[in-house]
Amino acid sequence: MSYDVVALIDGRPSYQDVLAGMVAAGPDWLVRDVSDGAVLQLCDPQGQPLASLEAPILIQVPGEVERLLGPEVADVPTPVWWMEVRANPQDGGPELADRYAATLVERLGGRVWKPAPPPFNPPPGTTGADAAPAAAQNDAGGNNA
Repeated sequence: MSYDVVALIDGRPSYQDVLAGMVAAGPDWLVRDVSDGAVLQLCDPQGQPLASLEAPILIQVPGEVERLLGPEVADVPTPVWWMEVRANPQDGGPELADRYAATLVERLGGRVWKPAPPPFNPPPGTTGADAAPAAAQNDAGGNNA
């Protein structure tokens, strides 16, 4: 299970906005594209994906954001740009995703949606270290889309 954060932003992000978000997430991460560039992955120095940054989607239908994320975002006006970050729940992935989304909102306006309650509980009988390789495999295999 990934840690998913959504930046609901007021303007279409430019390349400079996405780059600023990636630098804020952590300047030492490696970047690779998947799905013909529709998704960028931030990877650790060994090439393991920590977070997938999806291409922005324009949401124009009133009430759609609330339908997808819940009543806590009912006041988000449309149109709004939806940028989703799917992070590995271990190895600093959630913090990386939060910094990326927060930077986009700081630059463009809007708000960040985070899952509640806490986003990840490892399966019973496993530790965070046991669960990390499976989560990394899911990210690498594109099974999270």
